[in-house]
Amino acid sequence: MFRLIQLHAQHGVPRIGVDPDGYGSEHAALARYRETPATYFGIGRFDESGRLAEIIMDSECGDCAGPAVVVHAETFQPLCDTCSFGLEVLTVPDLSVRLGVAVRLAPVLAPSGRHAAPDESCAVTNRIARELMQHIEDPVWRMELCSELARTPGAVNGLLIGVGALSHRDVLDLYPALCALGTQLPGTIHADLVRATARPLSPAGVAALRLGL
Repeated sequence: MFRLIQLHAQHGVPRIGVDPDGYGSEHAALARYRETPATYFGIGRFDESGRLAEIIMDSECGDCAGPAVVVHAETFQPLCDTCSFGLEVLTVPDLSVRLGVAVRLAPVLAPSGRHAAPDESCAVTNRIARELMQHIEDPVWRMELCSELARTPGAVNGLLIGVGALSHRDVLDLYPALCALGTQLPGTIHADLVRATARPLSPAGVAALRLGL
């Protein structure tokens, strides 16, 4: 049995949260995870007794959608070599020791159905992050953004990056437009970000609160 899991630190101690929905295969669980990357850390494989036997960590950086190789030592956010530069990080084996359970990187899923190819998803992610500050007050741009997110759910990382990059002054100036965008988001992404407010210091939690969720 596979379930989506959250991983966060509480008073310096790693805590694992488990989603109640179960999946019969790793592939099915990863497909669901990649529709909601802002909310979860990865996939947990549970044995017949219901005990967590393995954690399957997503192989995408939480900041830039590049290949993750380590996790942040405090937030456990997956990071690539570039985004982790100068930060205190844990390798995958280090994380396994810290958690007391086996951890491995997930395989890359082949695109199918409405899921975009990795290159397309990365391009959309980068464009959203780049354009957000200049265009968020444009209602047509917001509508087009939500259509893009509905087609390419993984590109929500671009939204997290763009919103997270705003200064406090920018957030105050743009707050009405941010709230308007928050109400327009596709249902699944909206629900995931609302749940992320339980972790207000995470990238998804910061973005959700700035979007008025």
